[in-house]
Amino acid sequence: MTQSEASVPAWVERAWARRGEPHFAEAGGVPLHYLAWRLEHRERPGLLFVHGYRAHAHYWDAIAPYFADSHRVVAMDLAGMGDSGHRAQYGAYGFAADIAAVIAHAGLGPAVVVGHSFGGARALRAALEFPDLIKHVVAVDSICRFADSPSSKQAPPRRPRLEPYPDYASARARYRLAPGQPCDHPYLVDYIARHSLREQDGGWLWKFDPLLPPGPHEPDMAEVLRQLRVPVDYVRGEFSTVVRQHEAERIVACLPRGRGPIVVPQAYHYLMLDQPLALIAVLRVLLA
Repeated sequence: MTQSEASVPAWVERAWARRGEPHFAEAGGVPLHYLAWRLEHRERPGLLFVHGYRAHAHYWDAIAPYFADSHRVVAMDLAGMGDSGHRAQYGAYGFAADIAAVIAHAGLGPAVVVGHSFGGARALRAALEFPDLIKHVVAVDSICRFADSPSSKQAPPRRPRLEPYPDYASARARYRLAPGQPCDHPYLVDYIARHSLREQDGGWLWKFDPLLPPGPHEPDMAEVLRQLRVPVDYVRGEFSTVVRQHEAERIVACLPRGRGPIVVPQAYHYLMLDQPLALIAVLRVLLA
Protein backbone atom coordinates (compact mmCIF):
# COMPACT_ATOMS: atom_id res chain seq x y z
CA MET A 1 0.00 0.00 0.00
CA THR A 2 1.43 3.39 -1.00
CA GLN A 3 1.52 6.36 1.32
CA SER A 4 -1.25 8.08 -0.66
CA GLU A 5 -3.47 4.98 -0.49
CA ALA A 6 -2.91 4.64 3.27
CA SER A 7 -4.07 8.21 3.91
CA VAL A 8 -7.41 8.07 2.08
CA PRO A 9 -10.00 9.60 4.46
CA ALA A 10 -13.21 7.81 5.33
CA TRP A 11 -15.46 10.20 3.40
CA VAL A 12 -13.58 9.42 0.17
CA GLU A 13 -13.64 5.69 0.83
CA ARG A 14 -17.41 5.89 1.31
CA ALA A 15 -17.81 7.72 -2.00
CA TRP A 16 -15.58 5.30 -3.91
CA ALA A 17 -17.48 2.36 -2.41
CA ARG A 18 -20.67 3.67 -4.06
CA ARG A 19 -19.51 2.92 -7.57
CA GLY A 20 -21.47 4.31 -10.47
CA GLU A 21 -23.10 1.77 -12.75
CA PRO A 22 -21.62 1.90 -16.29
CA HIS A 23 -23.90 2.60 -19.26
CA PHE A 24 -23.49 3.62 -22.89
CA ALA A 25 -25.49 6.14 -24.90
CA GLU A 26 -24.77 7.08 -28.53
CA ALA A 27 -24.41 10.31 -30.49
CA GLY A 28 -23.60 10.39 -34.19
CA GLY A 29 -22.65 6.73 -34.13
CA VAL A 30 -20.14 7.22 -31.29
CA PRO A 31 -20.65 5.27 -28.03
CA LEU A 32 -20.72 7.56 -24.99
CA HIS A 33 -19.82 6.03 -21.64
CA TYR A 34 -21.39 7.26 -18.45
CA LEU A 35 -21.62 6.26 -14.79
CA ALA A 36 -24.98 6.38 -13.02
CA TRP A 37 -26.21 6.42 -9.45
CA ARG A 38 -29.84 5.74 -8.42
CA LEU A 39 -31.47 6.09 -11.82
CA GLU A 40 -34.32 3.90 -10.61
CA HIS A 41 -35.71 6.78 -8.51
CA ARG A 42 -37.70 8.37 -11.31
CA GLU A 43 -39.31 10.93 -9.01
CA ARG A 44 -35.96 12.59 -8.24
CA PRO A 45 -34.45 15.44 -10.29
CA GLY A 46 -31.64 14.65 -12.73
CA LEU A 47 -28.06 15.78 -12.20
CA LEU A 48 -25.25 15.41 -14.76
CA PHE A 49 -21.53 15.99 -14.15
CA VAL A 50 -19.29 16.83 -17.14
CA HIS A 51 -15.49 16.70 -16.96
CA GLY A 52 -12.85 18.98 -18.48
CA TYR A 53 -10.50 18.68 -21.47
CA ARG A 54 -8.77 15.30 -21.84
CA ALA A 55 -10.39 14.21 -18.57
CA HIS A 56 -13.08 11.63 -17.75
CA ALA A 57 -16.12 10.78 -15.62
CA HIS A 58 -14.06 9.40 -12.73
CA TYR A 59 -12.96 12.92 -11.81
CA TRP A 60 -16.35 13.08 -10.08
CA ASP A 61 -16.19 9.75 -8.20
CA ALA A 62 -15.56 11.41 -4.83
CA ILE A 63 -18.23 14.07 -5.50
CA ALA A 64 -21.18 12.54 -7.37
CA PRO A 65 -22.17 9.89 -4.77
CA TYR A 66 -22.88 12.65 -2.24
CA PHE A 67 -25.84 13.73 -4.38
CA ALA A 68 -27.25 10.25 -5.01
CA ASP A 69 -29.65 10.39 -2.04
CA SER A 70 -31.48 13.39 -3.49
CA HIS A 71 -30.94 13.12 -7.27
CA ARG A 72 -30.59 10.67 -10.11
CA VAL A 73 -26.91 11.24 -10.85
CA VAL A 74 -24.77 10.69 -13.94
CA ALA A 75 -21.12 11.47 -14.72
CA MET A 76 -20.28 11.18 -18.42
CA ASP A 77 -17.30 10.84 -20.74
CA LEU A 78 -17.40 13.24 -23.67
CA ALA A 79 -16.51 11.80 -27.08
CA GLY A 80 -12.78 11.27 -27.51
CA MET A 81 -12.20 11.07 -23.76
CA GLY A 82 -12.44 8.49 -21.00
CA ASP A 83 -14.17 5.30 -22.10
CA SER A 84 -16.24 6.92 -24.85
CA GLY A 85 -15.58 6.37 -28.53
CA HIS A 86 -13.56 8.65 -30.79
CA ARG A 87 -14.69 10.85 -33.67
CA ALA A 88 -13.06 11.74 -36.94
CA GLN A 89 -13.72 15.43 -36.16
CA TYR A 90 -14.63 17.34 -33.01
CA GLY A 91 -16.60 20.56 -32.69
CA ALA A 92 -18.66 22.65 -30.31
CA TYR A 93 -22.02 21.30 -31.47
CA GLY A 94 -20.80 17.71 -31.29
CA PHE A 95 -19.87 18.00 -27.62
CA ALA A 96 -23.21 19.69 -26.88
CA ALA A 97 -24.96 16.80 -28.65
CA ASP A 98 -22.98 14.33 -26.50
CA ILE A 99 -24.39 15.95 -23.36
CA ALA A 100 -27.93 15.92 -24.76
CA ALA A 101 -27.63 12.26 -25.79
CA VAL A 102 -26.58 11.14 -22.32
CA ILE A 103 -29.35 13.17 -20.63
CA ALA A 104 -31.91 11.61 -22.97
CA HIS A 105 -30.56 8.06 -22.64
CA ALA A 106 -30.45 8.23 -18.83
CA GLY A 107 -33.86 9.90 -18.65
CA LEU A 108 -32.52 12.84 -16.62
CA GLY A 109 -34.18 15.71 -18.43
CA PRO A 110 -34.75 18.45 -17.66
CA ALA A 111 -31.45 18.13 -15.79
CA VAL A 112 -29.07 20.27 -13.81
CA VAL A 113 -25.64 20.09 -15.46
CA VAL A 114 -22.43 20.71 -13.51
CA GLY A 115 -19.48 21.18 -15.85
CA HIS A 116 -15.83 21.71 -15.00
CA SER A 117 -13.53 23.81 -17.18
CA PHE A 118 -13.97 22.78 -20.83
CA GLY A 119 -17.02 20.74 -19.82
CA GLY A 120 -18.74 23.76 -18.30
CA ALA A 121 -18.49 25.73 -21.53
CA ARG A 122 -19.83 22.74 -23.45
CA ALA A 123 -22.72 22.50 -20.98
CA LEU A 124 -23.58 26.15 -21.64
CA ARG A 125 -23.67 25.48 -25.38
CA ALA A 126 -25.81 22.38 -24.78
CA ALA A 127 -28.28 24.44 -22.72
CA LEU A 128 -28.70 26.77 -25.71
CA GLU A 129 -29.02 24.01 -28.29
CA PHE A 130 -31.22 21.68 -26.22
CA PRO A 131 -33.25 23.90 -23.85
CA ASP A 132 -35.86 21.21 -23.15
CA LEU A 133 -33.21 18.91 -21.65
CA ILE A 134 -31.33 21.32 -19.36
CA LYS A 135 -32.90 23.51 -16.67
CA HIS A 136 -29.85 24.82 -14.79
CA VAL A 137 -26.08 24.95 -15.39
CA VAL A 138 -23.32 25.22 -12.82
CA ALA A 139 -20.08 26.17 -14.57
CA VAL A 140 -17.02 25.38 -12.44
CA ASP A 141 -13.89 27.35 -13.37
CA SER A 142 -15.01 27.16 -16.99
CA ILE A 143 -13.22 28.91 -19.82
CA CYS A 144 -15.39 31.07 -22.07
CA ARG A 145 -13.43 32.86 -24.75
CA PHE A 146 -14.54 36.18 -26.24
CA ALA A 147 -13.64 37.66 -29.60
CA ASP A 148 -11.32 40.18 -27.90
CA SER A 149 -9.86 37.79 -25.32
CA PRO A 150 -6.06 37.93 -25.23
CA SER A 151 -4.17 34.83 -26.23
CA SER A 152 -3.93 32.31 -23.43
CA LYS A 153 -0.75 32.44 -21.38
CA GLN A 154 -1.15 28.79 -20.48
CA ALA A 155 1.28 26.40 -22.08
CA PRO A 156 -0.38 24.44 -24.91
CA PRO A 157 -1.32 20.84 -24.09
CA ARG A 158 1.59 18.46 -24.39
CA ARG A 159 1.65 16.37 -27.51
CA PRO A 160 0.37 12.96 -26.42
CA ARG A 161 2.56 9.92 -26.63
CA LEU A 162 1.39 7.50 -29.33
CA GLU A 163 3.51 4.51 -28.32
CA PRO A 164 2.42 2.50 -25.26
CA TYR A 165 4.37 2.84 -22.02
CA PRO A 166 5.91 -0.51 -21.10
CA ASP A 167 4.17 -0.69 -17.70
CA TYR A 168 1.73 1.21 -15.51
CA ALA A 169 4.45 2.69 -13.30
CA SER A 170 6.16 4.30 -16.31
CA ALA A 171 2.89 5.81 -17.49
CA ARG A 172 1.83 6.99 -14.03
CA ALA A 173 5.14 8.77 -13.60
CA ARG A 174 4.25 10.93 -16.62
CA TYR A 175 0.80 11.97 -15.36
CA ARG A 176 0.43 15.69 -14.63
CA LEU A 177 -2.46 18.02 -13.95
CA ALA A 178 -2.61 20.66 -16.69
CA PRO A 179 -2.18 23.39 -15.72
CA GLY A 180 -0.05 22.33 -12.81
CA GLN A 181 -1.21 23.25 -9.32
CA PRO A 182 -0.74 22.25 -5.67
CA CYS A 183 -2.94 19.46 -4.32
CA ASP A 184 -2.89 18.22 -0.74
CA HIS A 185 -4.83 15.07 -1.63
CA PRO A 186 -2.39 12.83 -3.56
CA TYR A 187 -4.75 9.86 -3.25
CA LEU A 188 -7.26 11.72 -5.46
CA VAL A 189 -4.61 12.45 -8.10
CA ASP A 190 -3.47 8.80 -8.00
CA TYR A 191 -7.07 7.68 -8.48
CA ILE A 192 -7.62 10.02 -11.43
CA ALA A 193 -4.34 8.92 -13.02
CA ARG A 194 -5.33 5.23 -12.79
CA HIS A 195 -8.56 5.92 -14.64
CA SER A 196 -6.78 8.04 -17.27
CA LEU A 197 -4.89 5.03 -18.65
CA ARG A 198 -5.85 1.77 -20.36
CA GLU A 199 -3.84 -1.39 -20.90
CA GLN A 200 -3.47 -1.97 -24.62
CA ASP A 201 -1.04 -3.53 -27.12
CA GLY A 202 1.13 -4.95 -24.37
CA GLY A 203 1.53 -1.61 -22.62
CA TRP A 204 -0.35 1.40 -21.26
CA LEU A 205 -1.88 4.30 -23.20
CA TRP A 206 -3.79 7.45 -22.31
CA LYS A 207 -7.52 7.02 -22.85
CA PHE A 208 -8.14 10.33 -24.60
CA ASP A 209 -7.99 10.55 -28.37
CA PRO A 210 -4.52 11.83 -29.38
CA LEU A 211 -6.22 13.58 -32.32
CA LEU A 212 -8.33 15.84 -30.08
CA PRO A 213 -7.59 19.41 -31.16
CA PRO A 214 -5.60 21.36 -28.56
CA GLY A 215 -7.99 23.27 -26.36
CA PRO A 216 -10.95 23.25 -28.82
CA HIS A 217 -12.68 26.33 -27.41
CA GLU A 218 -15.29 28.34 -29.26
CA PRO A 219 -13.72 31.60 -30.49
CA ASP A 220 -16.50 33.81 -29.07
CA MET A 221 -18.95 32.64 -26.42
CA ALA A 222 -20.62 36.05 -25.99
CA GLU A 223 -23.68 35.30 -28.12
CA VAL A 224 -24.13 31.87 -26.57
CA LEU A 225 -24.10 33.39 -23.08
CA ARG A 226 -26.48 36.23 -23.96
CA GLN A 227 -29.05 33.88 -25.47
CA LEU A 228 -29.24 31.48 -22.54
CA ARG A 229 -32.53 31.50 -20.66
CA VAL A 230 -31.73 28.93 -17.98
CA PRO A 231 -30.22 29.96 -14.64
CA VAL A 232 -26.43 29.66 -14.57
CA ASP A 233 -24.25 29.68 -11.47
CA TYR A 234 -20.55 30.34 -11.96
CA VAL A 235 -18.09 28.85 -9.43
CA ARG A 236 -14.42 29.77 -9.44
CA GLY A 237 -11.32 28.66 -7.55
CA GLU A 238 -9.75 31.54 -5.63
CA PHE A 239 -6.25 30.80 -6.94
CA SER A 240 -7.20 29.56 -10.41
CA THR A 241 -4.76 30.55 -13.12
CA VAL A 242 -7.20 29.41 -15.82
CA VAL A 243 -10.04 31.85 -15.13
CA ARG A 244 -9.19 35.14 -13.42
CA GLN A 245 -11.72 37.00 -11.31
CA HIS A 246 -12.36 39.72 -13.89
CA GLU A 247 -12.87 37.06 -16.58
CA ALA A 248 -15.40 35.23 -14.41
CA GLU A 249 -17.22 38.50 -13.73
CA ARG A 250 -17.44 39.20 -17.45
CA ILE A 251 -18.91 35.75 -18.11
CA VAL A 252 -21.58 36.25 -15.45
CA ALA A 253 -22.38 39.75 -16.73
CA CYS A 254 -23.26 38.28 -20.14
CA LEU A 255 -25.75 35.81 -18.67
CA PRO A 256 -29.40 36.93 -18.44
CA ARG A 257 -29.88 34.71 -15.37
CA GLY A 258 -26.31 34.43 -14.13
CA ARG A 259 -25.15 34.37 -10.51
CA GLY A 260 -21.67 34.67 -9.12
CA PRO A 261 -18.85 34.27 -9.48
CA ILE A 262 -18.93 32.21 -6.31
CA VAL A 263 -15.30 31.95 -5.19
CA VAL A 264 -14.14 28.84 -3.31
CA PRO A 265 -11.32 29.84 -0.91
CA GLN A 266 -7.93 28.17 -1.28
CA ALA A 267 -9.04 26.39 -4.45
CA TYR A 268 -7.13 26.26 -7.73
CA HIS A 269 -8.51 25.07 -11.09
CA TYR A 270 -9.23 21.45 -10.11
CA LEU A 271 -11.64 22.18 -7.29
CA MET A 272 -12.81 18.57 -7.05
CA LEU A 273 -9.22 17.56 -6.23
CA ASP A 274 -7.90 20.36 -4.02
CA GLN A 275 -11.10 21.50 -2.23
CA PRO A 276 -13.57 18.63 -2.74
CA LEU A 277 -15.58 19.06 0.45
CA ALA A 278 -15.97 22.79 -0.15
CA LEU A 279 -17.16 22.06 -3.69
CA ILE A 280 -19.71 19.54 -2.40
CA ALA A 281 -21.00 22.14 0.07
CA VAL A 282 -21.29 24.84 -2.60
CA LEU A 283 -23.12 22.52 -5.00
CA ARG A 284 -25.52 21.39 -2.27
CA VAL A 285 -26.49 25.01 -1.62
CA LEU A 286 -26.88 25.80 -5.32
CA LEU A 287 -29.01 22.68 -5.92
CA ALA A 288 -31.19 23.04 -2.81
